[in-house]
Parts: sequence; C-alpha cells; structure tokens
Amino acid sequence: MKKGRGLQIGLSCILLAGMLAACSAPAEKPKETAATGSGAPAATPPSSTPPAAAQTEKQAEAKTITLAMEAEPISMDPQNVTDGNSISVQSTMYEGLLTFTDKMEPVPLLATEYKFNENATELTFTLREGVTFHDGSPFNADVVKANLDFVLDEKNGLARRNFFSFIKEVVVKDPTHVTIVATSPNSTMLSYLAHPAASMKSLEVIKKKKADPNFNLDRNPVGTGPYKFAEWKDNQYVKVVPFENYWNKDLKAKAESIVYKPVIEASTRINMLKAGETDIVTKLPTLNAKEIASDSKFNVFTGPSLNVYYVGINMREKKYQDKKVRQAMNYAINKDELIAGVLDGYGKVADSPIAPNTYGYAQQKVYEYNPDLAKKMLAEAGVKDGFEATLWTRNSSEFIAIAENVAMQLGKVGIKAKVQAFESGTLFDMLDNNKGTDLWIGRWSPGTGEVDYGIRPNFHTKSFGPANNNSGFYSNPQVDKLLDDAISTANKEESLKKYAEVQKIIVEDAPWVFLHVPENIVAKTSSVSNVMVLPSDTVIVDNAEKK
Repeated sequence: MKKGRGLQIGLSCILLAGMLAACSAPAEKPKETAATGSGAPAATPPSSTPPAAAQTEKQAEAKTITLAMEAEPISMDPQNVTDGNSISVQSTMYEGLLTFTDKMEPVPLLATEYKFNENATELTFTLREGVTFHDGSPFNADVVKANLDFVLDEKNGLARRNFFSFIKEVVVKDPTHVTIVATSPNSTMLSYLAHPAASMKSLEVIKKKKADPNFNLDRNPVGTGPYKFAEWKDNQYVKVVPFENYWNKDLKAKAESIVYKPVIEASTRINMLKAGETDIVTKLPTLNAKEIASDSKFNVFTGPSLNVYYVGINMREKKYQDKKVRQAMNYAINKDELIAGVLDGYGKVADSPIAPNTYGYAQQKVYEYNPDLAKKMLAEAGVKDGFEATLWTRNSSEFIAIAENVAMQLGKVGIKAKVQAFESGTLFDMLDNNKGTDLWIGRWSPGTGEVDYGIRPNFHTKSFGPANNNSGFYSNPQVDKLLDDAISTANKEESLKKYAEVQKIIVEDAPWVFLHVPENIVAKTSSVSNVMVLPSDTVIVDNAEKK
C-alpha cells in the first residue's frame, strides 16, 4: 500500500495532469509544454515563440543547463520507476501517446486522435506518422503494443506493471491505429496513458532485452524526445544532448546539453545556485524561499502541489462513529495557523480529499476554525470532556511538526492526542494491518493527477487495507456506487458530476480531518527560461534555454 507519495517557471504557472479529454487535438505538438512531459499548452505562456530565424541563431549559442536534484535517479526506463527524480531526467528523452494540459486533461502527443467505444472498455488511437526513435527505428502501432505487453508481462518484473493492470489486451489495427482493451469499463484510461510511465521506448531495445536478459534497460534509454541519452556517471550526473531528428521542428532542443546532478543536502543545492554551479534547484526549503526570491539573479516559483495532508480516523473505533465527533475535530484545527507555523505560509487549507489542481476537483465548504462549535458538537455526541487518542506519524521533522501542532490544537477542545512517530515503512505496515490504528497523519497525491485515483483508494469500501489505502475503514454505499458509476461513464460531464457529489458527501462525513495542500517551491537563475515542474515537484526542462 502507498500511504503518500507522486509550474511553468517562466516564471508563470503550474502545470498538471488529467483524466478525460476531447477526442481529437491539433496535428502539431503544442508550442508550450507542460505536466508529465512535453506537449500540453501552458496556462500562462511566459513569452511568445520567437521566429524560426531567431531560434536558429539562439541554437548556435546554446549553453549547458545544470539542475541540482535531491537524489540520483533510479532508472532510465519509464516503466520501471516511481520516483520523481528519474521522471525528471526521462522527460527530456521520452514521450507517450498523450500528455497533459494545465486543466488536467490529456491531449494527444505521439497520437493525433483517440476514441472511446460506447461503454468505455476500448480506446482506439490514431498515431502520429514520421516519428523516429533516437536509434533511428520508427514509431508505430507495433511499438505501442510491444511496450504495453512488455510492462504487463510479470516475468519482466517492472515496477509499473500493476499501474497498467486495467489493460486486457492491446490490438494493432494497422501501423497507425491501435486499440487498448480494458478489463472492465474504465473512463480513466486516458490519465494512465498520459502518465510518464506510459512513455514509449524503442522496439529495438525491447528486442535486445528479450534476446539478452543481461541487457540493462535501466541504463539504455531510447525514446522519441528532443534530447537523447549521453552519459550517466554514478553519484555525479546524468547528461542528455539534443536529438537532431526530433519530429517537432518547433520544439527542438535549445540547450547544448542538460546535466542533472544529485545533491542530497538542500543547503548544498542552495549554495551551488548562489555560486553559479547550478541553474535550477528543486525542493527549495520554505525557510530559504524569501531570501532567494529577494535576489534579482534568481526566480522563485511557488504553486500548489497535488498532495493533501490529513488526519486519518479509524472509523471502527467507537469514539469516532458519531459524525459529530469527526466534524468537531475538523472545526478544532486552525489550519491557517498550522500552515503559518509549520510551512512558513507555503500552503493552502484543504477543502476536499483531493487538491485543487487535481482534475475533477470540486470546491467544498471549508471547516472554518471554531473551537466553541467543536466543543458544542462533542458535548452533543456525549463526549463533553473529550477523550484520549493516539496520533501516529512518520518520523521526519515535517510530519512530526504537523502531528504536534494538530495534537496541541485538539487538546484545546479536550481531545488528548499522544503523538507517536515511526519509520515510514513501519507506519505503513501498522496501518495496513490495523495494528492499533487510531489517528494518523497522512499524505496523499494521485499519481494519475485525476479524481478517481485521488478518492477511490482512500474511500471505497473495496479499498480497505492491506490491499489499498482505506485504513480508516470508511464505508458509504452511496460513495461506492457513485465512484463505480463515474468510472464506467464515458461521458466526461456526467462522470465529473458524480465525482463532485462524492467529494461533497465525503467532506460532510468527515472520515478525515482535512488539513492542507502544500506548495512546491523551485528556484532557478534568471538566465534560464521555459522550465516546467510537475505539482509533484518533478522538473521538466525539455524546452528550456539559457541566455
């Protein structure tokens, strides 16, 4: 079980991921790129695209862009990673059938069109012609089938196999048409196929792996993106260079090379930025954001992530079964105070089980801080004097600080919560197996960027642990039916209406204490433009340039 994992800095906007879209898109890849790869229009373009002649002149002056990230990538195989650092590097080299707009809607990229059948069990793509991989091999329907069949083959042991478990089979119609057949009606297929894990790698490298089990796909990336792999020196850097035969001439690589350096300590990354040793710094600590932003040599962007922090509640515990108790706990927490004290103000109050930038989000009424109302509701529920509770959390400084703040505020209305911190793996195991679960600090971000994966794993009755994330044992037949109907509905508007109703019911039921949505903070030198970052903090620089 996963308890909490997965910005155009021009510096102007935050770019995200999505679920359903119209059935066609322009033949050309959009000029501003976004989300989980290149290809989606930016919400606020930082500048207009210069004339072709000007682009050619700048290309001759291309410079290396260096990015300091918090850890070394794990793999260059998009179907074998779940970490943002690997995805950041891969984004320059790989592309998929779809990518995302800033409205969380998938749009075609290596595909030009798609169409669902009536019951959302089949999704047929028309593929872009004239696309070649870095090794010169062609992109076509056989490549799509080979990639998806390979990741689904259990013996290959790829990390993203379960991610694609909704696929029953992949049918090649002809070189430019391929159909994905789902195991059951599934209107969210688009989101999964727009995710970086669905990026296409060369059929030739798949053949090499099949012929030689020792061939290392993790170190031999071959995609269709504007950059190609050059070098990986362990614990030092990964380097990519321009791919001269990139299919989209308007979005050819603008840097001489891009170098990704793993730098674990945030303070070291900041010092490198100040010294001119790196151009981009990820995961800028909140304490340093204002200092860096005050220097004209740098740009700092902050924007909401897809993460929602919450207090999980074990609904099987008698003391929480009265809805008034759970609602009182929501009223008891001053979320603005928590954000100011723990996050230095870099966050916003959560009003839904999913973050505002998640596709399908529907705004709900916030539980405003009201300790008097909280005490009144506790009294009405028969616990006027409050009760004792145990609040589990991860043993990181951030999570402990949040837990201690929550416990302090609950104490003011008579709920005496004792904070207990555990290593994250231990905590997840305890939650999976209900080893004394009471309350816990949780964090959730939908890897697909859309509403179903934001809600279903945490609130559907079939999502009880250990198979999934519903460790609070929340069960509401109306929620279950709405979720099941929504995912089976190919009509986007009808599906979104059902998901909106689900959010309303869940907020009213209060199976969580809804806390906050933190902001991503990224810094770069002012000489670098067209940098993009996922809400998960994954940095995209495939269209970046340095003056």
